[in-house]
Amino acid sequence: MSSFSSTFNRHCQTLSHFPRLRDRALYVYGRILRRFSWPMPGRHSAFPVHFGEERHPFYLRLGSTDWLVLEEIFQNDEYAFIQGSISSATRIVDLGANVGFSLRYWNTLFPQAKIIAMEPDPENCHLCEQNIRAAGMQGQVALLQAGVGDSRRQIQLVDSGEGEWAYKTEANETKRGKTVQVIPLAEVLQEHARGQKIDLLKCDIEGAEKELFADCRAWIGQVEAIVIELHPPYTLTEFMTALKKGGSNFEIVKQVERKSCAVIFLKKSQTLP
Repeated sequence: MSSFSSTFNRHCQTLSHFPRLRDRALYVYGRILRRFSWPMPGRHSAFPVHFGEERHPFYLRLGSTDWLVLEEIFQNDEYAFIQGSISSATRIVDLGANVGFSLRYWNTLFPQAKIIAMEPDPENCHLCEQNIRAAGMQGQVALLQAGVGDSRRQIQLVDSGEGEWAYKTEANETKRGKTVQVIPLAEVLQEHARGQKIDLLKCDIEGAEKELFADCRAWIGQVEAIVIELHPPYTLTEFMTALKKGGSNFEIVKQVERKSCAVIFLKKSQTLP
């Protein structure tokens, strides 16, 4: 099958998940905006759309990568393996919440779970708030507009060129991007989940995972399962070594290689002495 036919079929499959003609039209127009950089009305404007069998609408920006993230999570079932591996969850931490689609997905799997979410980009965070409100999840989600790292400081959030889902962080001295706050995960858990078990830690923080897990001893004992996207040059071997150094032993349950960055799902096996 040619590349054009494959792409055309994929778009047709995605279109079939939008139950309303208006939403299909917005999807097509958004794809046009993504393909062409011409000045066109509505670029980056947010609209509510319905997708699949989800009862509540999702807010997405025209011409953005929001549509690709929605497709990955709710059409391609990027995290489907979680459902069969975790029977119940009462507390979830989502690092790199983007515009909130992963939060909505956790809510479909574990409706009673409380979620701590962190997203450093202010525009993504604003849309994340809209998606939380659209699903009536305000009482279940603590959303922090901040990055996560090993120390409290300010950094620069720089556009990586891959769209709204892939901002990179740089030292504050560069002054090239948006200034955002970084908060250590130990502080976040101390405030929002002191002494409580974290049933699932989701981590998609565009390369900052190396810093986060370099010294995780203060909080890793609370975590029962991890789903993480590892961004090169950080390797799986380095990640597993960091977990053991932190005092916990995790086993790999699932490893997905269909993306440019591997998605790894791990569950705690036993605590090391």
